[in-house]
Amino acid sequence: MREATHTDAQGRRWLVLLPEGAPDSDASMGVPIGPPSLAPLGLPVEIEVLLHNQLFDRGLIRERDLRRRMPDLAAALMAALRVNVHRIAGLYSKGVEGA
Repeated sequence: MREATHTDAQGRRWLVLLPEGAPDSDASMGVPIGPPSLAPLGLPVEIEVLLHNQLFDRGLIRERDLRRRMPDLAAALMAALRVNVHRIAGLYSKGVEGA
């Protein structure tokens, strides 16, 4: 078996296992290695996808990756939320006045 990457319909990037000799185009049928599904956290889908991809980009795929690099988990969470902080701040700069 070999590792390959796959991007699902929501934009999440996954590390998957494929049989030796299988083309990368078969990655959607591969066995997912990680990161794990974040669905049990109940996050909005947009945040879940951002966090999932931050974990993927930082190589936090398996439990052993996380155990060695816990500070990277916190950094991934902060990076995923930073996008939304900028979007919220943008609302203020548009001059929308509250009641």
